[in-house]
Amino acid sequence: MKNIIIKSFLLSLITIIMNCKSQTVIIRGQKNPNLPENFLSSGNYYYKDIYNYLDNFSGTWEYVNGNEKFQIILTKIVKYHLLDADLNYNIYEDGITFKYKKYLNNNLIYESPSNDYPSFTTENGSKLEGYINDYGRLTRTVYYPKGTGGGILKQGGEYFHPSCTIELLPAILTLNGGVEPRKIKFTLYIGETVGEYRNPAYSGMPTFSIPNDVVMTKVP
Repeated sequence: MKNIIIKSFLLSLITIIMNCKSQTVIIRGQKNPNLPENFLSSGNYYYKDIYNYLDNFSGTWEYVNGNEKFQIILTKIVKYHLLDADLNYNIYEDGITFKYKKYLNNNLIYESPSNDYPSFTTENGSKLEGYINDYGRLTRTVYYPKGTGGGILKQGGEYFHPSCTIELLPAILTLNGGVEPRKIKFTLYIGETVGEYRNPAYSGMPTFSIPNDVVMTKVP
């Protein structure tokens, strides 16, 4: 029995090692020659953060407005296996996961769910691009087609899913020759087809439930 367990462990270890070595490394934003048309679905390629660009953004960043505070937590994920049958994706990638927190009078009033998959990438180390979920906003309620008997399919509809850019701002020197904490520009976008986001419940309110188009400072 002991020999069987040892053999099973060694076989699993060999499989893991072979899998780690089986992907061809490619780099975002650069010319990667001789890529086949199906490279995104082959499982043989790995978008690796060779230059550690993602490290520029990892950490906690915050924006303070009076007694309100908004924080985002950006975490680097290494060699995430992106598998999506609908989009025909089978590829490995390094990326950034996104989470946010809202405070009022320094009391935490909302914390978004944690994700184990990256939703942001960068090609140059100065700008992250991706998407987020605005958990404080829902689209209109979705109904079943009348032909199927009607009724509510999704109460409140889907969350807003805006595109997002996070731009690393230039470092600023202090008067004593030091460097101020790094800052980023945080911006959300919704495309031209905004009809689904026009919920009467938000009439007169900002589009998003979180700050937008703001400068955020990195915190310890």
